[in-house]
Order: sequence, then C-alpha cells, then structure tokens
Amino acid sequence: MDDQRIIELIHQGKDQEAFKALYAHLPKVEHLVRQNSGRSGDAKDIFQDALIIFHRRVRSEGFTLTSSISTFLFAVCRNLWRDELRRRNKAMGEWKLDAEADEPADLTALLAREGEFKQAEQALKSLGAKCVDVLTRFYVKHEPLALIAKALGFSGEGAAKTRKYKCLEEARKRYRQLINTTVANPY
Repeated sequence: MDDQRIIELIHQGKDQEAFKALYAHLPKVEHLVRQNSGRSGDAKDIFQDALIIFHRRVRSEGFTLTSSISTFLFAVCRNLWRDELRRRNKAMGEWKLDAEADEPADLTALLAREGEFKQAEQALKSLGAKCVDVLTRFYVKHEPLALIAKALGFSGEGAAKTRKYKCLEEARKRYRQLINTTVANPY
C-alpha cells in the first residue's frame, strides 16, 4: 500500500487498516533496536510509540509528509530508542545503523561518513590480535567480561575489563591520528 493511501485511511478514520499496512516497517526497526542493546519487545514498544506520533501528526492541521513514511518512522524510532538508552544509562558506543533511512539526506555527508568508517576499520586492524579479539568479543558478540577473561587467559574479570579499556583507548587514539592525517593531507 502506498504512503498516500495510508494517510487517506487515517484521515477517513480507518486506523486499523492503516496500522496493518504500517506494521510492514517493524522488521527494520527491530533490526535497529536489536543491534543497539535492545530486544524484540523493546522494538515493538518503540514502534508503537512511533505509530502514535505518526498518527497524531497526520491528524494535525496542515501536516505534509516530506519524506516516505518508512523514513519518517525509522527516524522517530531511532530517536526514541536513543532516548530510551539514555534513560537506561547504557553506554551508547557506536550505533550500528546499517538499516539507515531510505534516502540519504546529503551525499557529501554520506561519503564523509563512509571515509570515517574506513578509518575506524583501519585503526582497529592496526591493533594487536588480542585487542581485536577482546573488543570483538565484548562489543560484537556481547560476551561477559568473565567469559572473555577465561577464554583469553586473563587472571580475572578485572584484568579483562582493564585490557578492554586499554584496547579501546588505543583504537580511539589511532583513529584520531588517522582523522588528523586525513584532514592535514586530504589528497
């Protein structure tokens, strides 16, 4: 169902039919939330909040949709989830937004971001194998520090935490050096 038809259904008071069509966008939001410290249930809650926001906006006087419904819902969900993570006081880390909104807002910004990702990857690759292993296990596989300590032969959870911190700081330092080098020598 196209976006204009969904908006018409909401204006006609046929919310159930409109919401049924809008739920096609839920998997994209579930992916975002699950990749950023959330669960499927969290995604459904966030998505329902976004649907309420969308519904209110459509019903408000003078509403004009300037993007696709998919882009609108994804942006609202992303912001709601960030707020929820802040409320939960979780470390935000790097957001894994590989399910970005449908239309890139600015090609220059998109290309610059791609360059930053390449430099971050280069900084990580320049670390030792043990550092890469620690960071991968913690941030990608979400393994607890006690398990990482046991698997990598550290004396305990505290040693694994210290190693993770030092590796992350070294990665940040190398990334900053790469960024500064690129800014100084753009070609």
